[in-house]
Amino acid sequence: MKRTGTTGAATPGVLARDPWRIFFPLALALAWAGVFHWIPYGAGATDAYRAVFHATAQIEGFLTALAAGFLLTFVPRRTGRAPASAGGIAVIALALAGATGAAWLEWWAAGQLAWLLAVVALGLFVARRLWSPGVGRRLPPVFLWVPAGLAGGAAGALLVAAAAIAGPREAPLAWRLGRDALFQGLFTALVVGVGGAMLPTLTRGEPAREGRAGDGPMRAVHLAAAALFFATFALDGLGAERTGLALRGALAGAALVGEARLWRPVTAPGLHRWLIWLAAWLVPGGLLAAAALPGVRAAALHVLFVGGFGLLALAVSLHVAVSHSGRPGRLAGRPWQVQALGLLLLAALGFRLLAGLDAGRVRPWLLLAAASFLLATLAWGALVVPALRAAAPQSSSPGRRTSEATSQSRSP
Repeated sequence: MKRTGTTGAATPGVLARDPWRIFFPLALALAWAGVFHWIPYGAGATDAYRAVFHATAQIEGFLTALAAGFLLTFVPRRTGRAPASAGGIAVIALALAGATGAAWLEWWAAGQLAWLLAVVALGLFVARRLWSPGVGRRLPPVFLWVPAGLAGGAAGALLVAAAAIAGPREAPLAWRLGRDALFQGLFTALVVGVGGAMLPTLTRGEPAREGRAGDGPMRAVHLAAAALFFATFALDGLGAERTGLALRGALAGAALVGEARLWRPVTAPGLHRWLIWLAAWLVPGGLLAAAALPGVRAAALHVLFVGGFGLLALAVSLHVAVSHSGRPGRLAGRPWQVQALGLLLLAALGFRLLAGLDAGRVRPWLLLAAASFLLATLAWGALVVPALRAAAPQSSSPGRRTSEATSQSRSP
């Protein structure tokens, strides 16, 4: 695919420059695939309790598609390197759709291998641009959590695939550790790496952070912290799950809060920025909540999954889509769509927590949680779909060295 400044939403140049135009609609479809089945279950129309499919579709489908759209758009702009090729985009998109379909059919090993194909392709794309001459020095040290997260998630997927081939009952430890590394570790690391670098811009309009010549010691610190973060999953298998959760929350919280200086309030205009700020706090908060409340661990982890990952992914992707459509002013103030998105996502989190706390009424709480989440995605889509239809703004080079969000985050 040629590097071109061509405008028009249907041209190859635009899709190369703005891969979010492919991956954000795909994410919406995969989100509905992963959540809608709770509606008939909650209503009592079926007894199929597909919790493993739900978690897999949300993490390996919905969230990975949003992450792919963001990284494929952000990294070329931030590094000044070439955009993704048409073939690379197609491989990642088809692999994510295939992974979700395989999970529905309970082809667990095949699904993990399909997802691994997408992550390897995405990881190679990121690595080739980050490790180009001079690029790595321009990125802040915290961004090293991104390749660490992709590597840790890939290792988790391999464990799940191996356990699925042997049979989860034959290899329960590999199954559990692999799933935990995927479901908890992958996106926590991505949030720390991207959030530590971009949250000051997204929430306070500060210039994108640059690496410096003397960053070597801090790079070593972040690599060690990310390695220790993933090493804590071994504690779960040794019966020290609360310790592992607490350490993960502390490590991720220290890196994210410290690098992004999250104690500073939001100063840039737009309600969606407050949602980003809140969700960033809920990522380490969800891990610490699960450590503090072992009796309701699964429910408490939804503070991480829904309040952290879900809210952050939808709010950031909303910013990307609207900004890259050339209409950043649509997010100024408190648009009803953003208000609905925030309230419905928080309602979904509350209902999901009640499903874990009120065992006698699991079905109605799950029904309300699923309905709230799906309505939140419709509120998100009410702003993203018009952005998809809009022509991309003219730019001199799709690989120009500028932050994906910097130029837009300073606008109203």
